[in-house]
Amino acid sequence: MSRFARLCRIVPSGAVKSHYASKRMVVAVNSLCRVPGAGPGLQNGGGCWVDNKPFSLTTQCMKKVKRKVSNKRPQSKKGKEVDEEDEDSDEDVNRVEELVDMELLKQEMEEAIKHMQIELTKNVTLRPSTAVYEDLNIETPDGKFPLNQLSQIAIQGPVVIINMSASPQYIKDVDDAMRKELNLNPQINGAMLTIPIPKITTEYRNEMVERVKKIAENSKEVIRHIRSKYVKVLNSNKEEESEDAIFEYTNKINAKVKIYTDKITDLAMKRSKEIKA
Repeated sequence: MSRFARLCRIVPSGAVKSHYASKRMVVAVNSLCRVPGAGPGLQNGGGCWVDNKPFSLTTQCMKKVKRKVSNKRPQSKKGKEVDEEDEDSDEDVNRVEELVDMELLKQEMEEAIKHMQIELTKNVTLRPSTAVYEDLNIETPDGKFPLNQLSQIAIQGPVVIINMSASPQYIKDVDDAMRKELNLNPQINGAMLTIPIPKITTEYRNEMVERVKKIAENSKEVIRHIRSKYVKVLNSNKEEESEDAIFEYTNKINAKVKIYTDKITDLAMKRSKEIKA
């Protein structure tokens, strides 16, 4: 079937029905309609007629194209507005990123986890070890000092010996710290304190489990402190930054807090099971 036959079909009434047409092809049809002798039903006074009325495919096609263009304009404008809003949102997020360094926040929380692991290794053990006592903070009239700076610590047989000959004035302070922090009852003999190494009993294991809980809670407190520090920075810039950007980054911080809090809980549970085994 020729191009013209596909565009226009002649019917007995002389009406022209269009099946499909592009702008260029419609113009060709109208040109053919004006050619003398083009054929019955296509020529009547130099133009196309449908139901005894003049009909121009070009005019109809242009009307449709005009309507389509007019319909697209609001969408284009709306799309531009959406793009502008997205650009503004990206700028807000970028400014908040400068305020809150998520990578630095992650590093600080990782350090809290590492510190907890060190504390568990040193202070929660079923084997005799001087590490339990070395970093014990001693409150003195002259300030706070770790025990290993004030004494020499050694294990001899079934007892731990703390030699305070270098700082005898702090013996009472060391004794108080032992009783309060480690729940121990050292015996004072001159410039030395002796601590019997406890037997591995169910009661002792339970004491170690309580110590694990205390270390875990201290570590969670560190995580909460880190969160508070960064959220405070966000809230202090509420007037300058968008609420959406601040809300988004607050949620990101909270998500990190949950991840590392869960890690602390898992570490504590694992160590407690090892002690009870």
